[in-house]
Amino acid sequence: MQKQNEHFHYILLFHLRKGKNASQARKRLCAVCDDEALEKRQCQNWFAKFPSDDFSKDEQRSGRPGEVDDDQIKAIIDTDRYSATREIAEKI
Repeated sequence: MQKQNEHFHYILLFHLRKGKNASQARKRLCAVCDDEALEKRQCQNWFAKFPSDDFSKDEQRSGRPGEVDDDQIKAIIDTDRYSATREIAEKI
């Protein structure tokens, strides 16, 4: 689903650059894909954010890291088998 949303995102950006508004772009997207491919509100939200969006995939993003060190988690579990996931997350 994430990959599909990414494709929709770029399709809508294409329509924006062609001078279409959110409703027109969604209508064209739904004509090719399923009618429920993208909610109207989500399409409008993306259109509102497009001017400030950075589409670089290589840059560091904010938020939690995408990778976790499995060895570190295993070491925590080995020391205390009854650790809660929240406790493990706080230690990492």
